[in-house]
Amino acid sequence: MPELDAALAWELATGGPWPKPDALQGDQAFMALALQEALKGVGLSNPNPPVGCVLVKAGRVLGKGVHTQAGEAHGEIMALRDAASRGEDPEGSTAYVTLEPCCYHGKTPPCTDALIKAKVRRVVVGVRDPNPRVDGGGVAILAAHGIEVVENVLWGECARFHAPFFKTIRTGMPWVSLKLALGADGSLGEPGGRMEVTPPAIQSLAHALRRASQAIVVGHGTVATDDPELSDRWPLPAPPHRRFLRVVLDSRAELAPDRRVWAPVEGQPVLRAVLGDPPALPGVEDLHLPPAEQGQGCSLRHLLHELASRGVDRVLVEGGPRLAQAFMHQRLVDEFHEFRSDRPAGGPPVALLPPKSWKMLTQGTWPGGAWRIWREPFGTSIENGTH
Repeated sequence: MPELDAALAWELATGGPWPKPDALQGDQAFMALALQEALKGVGLSNPNPPVGCVLVKAGRVLGKGVHTQAGEAHGEIMALRDAASRGEDPEGSTAYVTLEPCCYHGKTPPCTDALIKAKVRRVVVGVRDPNPRVDGGGVAILAAHGIEVVENVLWGECARFHAPFFKTIRTGMPWVSLKLALGADGSLGEPGGRMEVTPPAIQSLAHALRRASQAIVVGHGTVATDDPELSDRWPLPAPPHRRFLRVVLDSRAELAPDRRVWAPVEGQPVLRAVLGDPPALPGVEDLHLPPAEQGQGCSLRHLLHELASRGVDRVLVEGGPRLAQAFMHQRLVDEFHEFRSDRPAGGPPVALLPPKSWKMLTQGTWPGGAWRIWREPFGTSIENGTH
């Protein structure tokens, strides 16, 4: 099993591991390169997908690009600009794109128009865009202008990468990753106590999940016990336009105003999910949600729809056992990241297992523990492009 380092942590946080271009040939190798480029846009391009593009002629890369900010240039345009900056002519080239090029006027012109104007010869597409405004239209327009279109190259990998966007388009809810750090005994530690299950180095790598997400959700108990800040502290600096929402489920508004999470952090606003209309906290926005249909607290489904309406397509749930179980039991989790130490944590075990239909996507080790990622089996309607 591979050892967890910063590069692998980022791949795993974005749905990987991903294929290595130098291990493939032909169209697959260049599509793998486009996927590597696409990784740079995760956590930045929402609510748009982080599409990667590579322009190639005679086996040589002319330009690369990725979409990193809604309202700004898409991956195809960025690749064309990159080629121009190198003095390269894209005429007759092949464009490798992880997601079908857009074909409508939104905040930016259609990418199909740019590719046609650039006189590319071929367009190789990883997976079709299920957005009803595209959904095969981009492929059709390119073909109608005499451009050869090749589809489904590294389809499985591209569909897996763009699964968060697909889910939001089809369900109106963001992709949900659940992260838990457990002891060898399956425990989070003694109730009401604090125990560092994973070493600081691994905790730092786990922040890749925060950087890949646009929101983190925790419950009342986590804030009351651990008093976390919940900020994004991935080592690489975030661009100024990135917003990372810190969401605390405090349905009865019981958390004290001196909790660290309420303190302002630039670009990382905090939201308090509540029932009713409790007294306001300075600098904290309240999300007034309906009660849960099952159990106590706020409706988690309504919370996810509210976050999606704010442009969030990736959510990290990083809380205690009750919140984790609630998300899992309501089938609101898409991916489960388990960090398990070799040392026991000493508390009651957490009865939290992925559904039997789920498969282990990947696993690895660090000195003193192991990580595993579980996911709905590939081929679900969310990922495979069916309607």
